[in-house]
Amino acid sequence: MDQLRAEREATPEQGWQSLGRRNALLPRVALLLTLALLPLGIIAVAQTQRAVDTARDTYRASLSAQTSRLAQPEREAIQSAQGITRGLADALVVMGPTDALCTDLMRYSSSRNDRVVFLGFVDNERRSQCNNFGNSYDFSEVESLRNAMQRGTFTISFNASGGASRKPVVIVQQPVFNEQGVFKGFVNLSVLTEDLVAQRRADRMSEDAVLVTFNDAGQVLTADRPTGQIDAFLPADTSLVDLVGGGKQLFTEETKTGALREFAVVPIIEGKAYALGSWNPARPQMRDRAFSTLTLLFPLLMWLISLVVALVAIRLQVILPVRILGRQMRDFAEGRRVFRSDALDSAPSELREIGETFAIMAQKVIRDEADLENTVHERDVLIKEVHHRVKNNLQLMSSILSMQARAAPSQGTRTALRKVQDRLTSLAAVHRGLYETPMVSQVRVDTLLDDLLRQLATLGGNVSAPLDVDFDLKPVTLVPDQAGPMAMLAAEGFTNALKYGSAGPDGRRIIRVRLFPDPEAPDMVVFEISNFVMAGVDGEIEQGLGLKLIQAFSAQLDGRLVINEEDGDWYVMQVRFRVQEFEPDQHTPRV
Repeated sequence: MDQLRAEREATPEQGWQSLGRRNALLPRVALLLTLALLPLGIIAVAQTQRAVDTARDTYRASLSAQTSRLAQPEREAIQSAQGITRGLADALVVMGPTDALCTDLMRYSSSRNDRVVFLGFVDNERRSQCNNFGNSYDFSEVESLRNAMQRGTFTISFNASGGASRKPVVIVQQPVFNEQGVFKGFVNLSVLTEDLVAQRRADRMSEDAVLVTFNDAGQVLTADRPTGQIDAFLPADTSLVDLVGGGKQLFTEETKTGALREFAVVPIIEGKAYALGSWNPARPQMRDRAFSTLTLLFPLLMWLISLVVALVAIRLQVILPVRILGRQMRDFAEGRRVFRSDALDSAPSELREIGETFAIMAQKVIRDEADLENTVHERDVLIKEVHHRVKNNLQLMSSILSMQARAAPSQGTRTALRKVQDRLTSLAAVHRGLYETPMVSQVRVDTLLDDLLRQLATLGGNVSAPLDVDFDLKPVTLVPDQAGPMAMLAAEGFTNALKYGSAGPDGRRIIRVRLFPDPEAPDMVVFEISNFVMAGVDGEIEQGLGLKLIQAFSAQLDGRLVINEEDGDWYVMQVRFRVQEFEPDQHTPRV
C-alpha cells in the first residue's frame, strides 16, 4: 500500500521514469510487439489482396440482410394484409356479401390500418357490392383480377390504376370458398405503392441500392425508380420469374443497360412475393499483385516465428496475471470472498496495482451491500405492514357494513350496503396482494384478478341459471398505482356481468375474462370482460353506478374503454392501457 500511495503522489517526471523500470508493462509490450510485428509487416502487403477479397465477400453476404431491411415496409404491409383478408374470407363463409353487416365489417377492418385504400369482396363476376366505400364496383376490366380468378389462390398483384382509387396500388387477393368448398370470389385489399416506398426514401442506405418487389408471376409490385428506368437496375439474363422459389439468393450480373451490379433476392412471402435489391458492386481498394511471386515458405516461416513469440509473451506477461485477477473477481462475484494472493508478485506493476485496487473496492462493496440490504429489508417490512393494516381496516369496515345491511329495514338499503361491502372487499384483496407479493414495487395482476374474480363468481353463482366463467389471464405485472384501479375496474365489470348477464341458448350463463399484453405493442395491456345479455339490458347497464365507476377507473389507468356488442347478444367491455414504469420517489416511502 505504501508503494501504491507513492506511485499516486509521484511527479510527472517520476511517472515517465517509472516506465523504464524493469516490471513496467509498457516497455515489455513495446519490445515484444516490435519483435512480433516486424516479420508480419514483411508479408502484410501480400495479404492485403486476400483481405480485400474477404471484405468483398463479406460485403456481398451483407447485401441480403440490407435488402431484407429495406423491404421491411412491404413485408409488414403484405403480411398484415394477408392476415386481414384471411380473417375476412373466413367470415364471408357464413356471411352474405350483400349484407349491410358485410360493408360495416369491411369499413371497420380498413379503419384499423391506415395504409388500406380499398377493402371489399369481389364475386365471380368481378363485381363488388361489399366494400369499405359502400359503393358498387365493376372490376371486369382489371386484367390481374381476371388472372387471379382463373387461379383461385392467394395472389399478390399490381394495378397501375386501381379500380376504386385510380392510383397505382398493390392488391392482395384472398380466395373465399363456401362450406362446400366452391369458390365464391376474392377478398381484395389495396395499398398505395407510394405509401410502401415512402419510408425507404428517408433511409440513407437506400441511396446505394434500388429495391424492386415482384410477385410469383414476375410482375413488378413496387420499385424505387420510375417504370421506364427499372431496366437499368434489373439483371439482363435472369428474369424475375426465374428467381421465384429459390429463397435468399446472391449473384452478380450485368443489367439490361450493360452495367455490372450485385443482386440480392429475399422472400417477402415465400412463393408469392419477393424483393430484389440491386447494388453497385464493391470495388477493392488495392489490385496490386507485386508480391504474387513470393514463395509460401518464407511468409509461412515468418508467421510461425511471430506467432510463437507473440503467444509466449502474451501468456507470460498478460494472460497468467489476468487469469489470477479474473479468478479473484469471479470468487468475489459468486461468494463475496476477498483474499490476497502472492501469485501477482511477479506480474507487471500495473496489474499488481489493479489487484490491490480491486481488493479495496471489494471490501467497500461488501460493507455497502450489507447496509443496503438492511435498508431495503426495513423498507419492505414497513410497506407490507402498511398494506396489511389497510387490508385489516377495510375488512373491518366490510364487516361493519355487513352487520348494518342485516339490520337495514328495506331491501334497497341492504342491496346498496352489500354493493359497498363488495367494493371494500375488492379493495382489501388488492392490499392483500400487495403485502403478500415478494416485490412491493411490482404486482402480478393476473394472480390478483384470478383470486378476486373467483370469489365474486362464487357469490354470483347462487341463481337459477348455472354460471360458467372462462378465465384467460396472461402473466401481467403492474406497479401498485395501476394494480389498484385495475382490480377495482375488474371487480366492477365482473359484478355488472353477474348482475345483467343472461342465460344463453343452452340455458347457462357464460362470462369470459381475458387479460393479455397487446401483441402489437408490448408495453400495452388489454383487459376484456364479455357476457351474454338479453335485448334491452344495455340501457340499464349504461345508467348504473358500476359503469360510471368503470369509466373512472379507466381514466385513472389513462386507458381507452370500448364497449360494444358482438354477434348480436354478446356484451363486451374492453380496456386498453399502457404499463407504467416503477418510480420509487412516487410509490415508495422514504426510510
